[in-house]
Amino acid sequence: MRESSQHAEVLVIGAGIVGLACAWHLQRRGFEVTLLDPEPPGSAASYGNAGLMANFAIEPLAQPAIWRQAPGLLLSPHSPFHLRWRHLPGLAPWLWRFMQRANRRSAAQATQILSELLTPSVNDWLAIFDDLEDNGTLLQQRGSLCFYLSAKGWREAQAELAERERFGITQQRLDARALAELEPALAGRAQGGILFPDACHVSDPLTLAQRLAERLQRRGVNLVRTKALGLESRAGRIDVATDQGAWQAEKVVVAAGTWSRPLALAAGDRIPLISERGYHLEFRTARELVSRPCSPGEYAFYLTPMQGRLRIAGTVELGHNDDPINPRRLDYIRRHAESLFGPLGEPSHAWLGLRPSLPDSLPVIGPASALPGVSYAFGHGHLGLTLAATTGRLLAASLKGEAPGWLAACSAGRFR
Repeated sequence: MRESSQHAEVLVIGAGIVGLACAWHLQRRGFEVTLLDPEPPGSAASYGNAGLMANFAIEPLAQPAIWRQAPGLLLSPHSPFHLRWRHLPGLAPWLWRFMQRANRRSAAQATQILSELLTPSVNDWLAIFDDLEDNGTLLQQRGSLCFYLSAKGWREAQAELAERERFGITQQRLDARALAELEPALAGRAQGGILFPDACHVSDPLTLAQRLAERLQRRGVNLVRTKALGLESRAGRIDVATDQGAWQAEKVVVAAGTWSRPLALAAGDRIPLISERGYHLEFRTARELVSRPCSPGEYAFYLTPMQGRLRIAGTVELGHNDDPINPRRLDYIRRHAESLFGPLGEPSHAWLGLRPSLPDSLPVIGPASALPGVSYAFGHGHLGLTLAATTGRLLAASLKGEAPGWLAACSAGRFR
């Protein structure tokens, strides 16, 4: 070990919501934990998400229907999906893997694993909120609503509804009248909807990350503002190079979201991880337009009431991490939101963030394939907030040799 190296029992690389949840569970299981991140806790994708704990979202993105939907998604100016075509050569390998998964067998396998992950997700979060002594200001247990503006959209939603019923997900069909009674601002706009009463949302995701980080620090977790640059094994331990010196650890957890890919490569795993560029707009509101997260199924975004504001978050754009913000994506969100509610005024905030996404819609959770002592907890796509607490519990169990057998479906080795 070099003289300048600092030591940790477990280094968690990444202080987003997944890394924080991993640190919480590891510390509870008796590990001494240090968190590394160049940015403040929860300041990237963990900050800008829709705030929804979507424990019902068992359908992977790669579905057989994507083959007939692809032309419209790629070419329509009204599509919730946008591809920056100049980046197609670099994105093509990921897109090819994604389309290979768009068959009944692969979708069914992914649905089964997502069900395993999502079923305990709210209860896992409740344990953390209980520890944070939240008095109901952050966690809102009001359910979530998906509604459909067209008869065609409502008809097509029935197949997904039936699949979720098969997995025991609690959901309620609402006709137009029942939906309007639940959310008066949507009266006369929707053909029908599905209420997920067990879903929750967070009134401020950044505040959640900050409070969790503060609790961890009070309990002795060390939070270091530095960027991890590489990993290597040395004398039975892991050397971690950072931009502020070297660390040596007994175990390392890579939970750096979209920045995890080069670290996994250093550990011997070539993970097909890309960044989905997600957007949000926020509007200050004197009253709640909706009382729970609501998603117009045709538009692929969520309207979430937060503290004194409405956050509208979603859509998918594939491009390069360093591309500037795309004003057309923000216009898409604003235009469709105002088609529902009328003029909303000037947005108080606009945001672009990077979701770490894998072609099979499953995260990577568990040990590295080739570098003992390194584990992964990344690649959650749209479900980072939802699955953070469950990921932390499973990751801690894995380090104790107690992971359930089905978690092998989330291993890094599946991409070999």
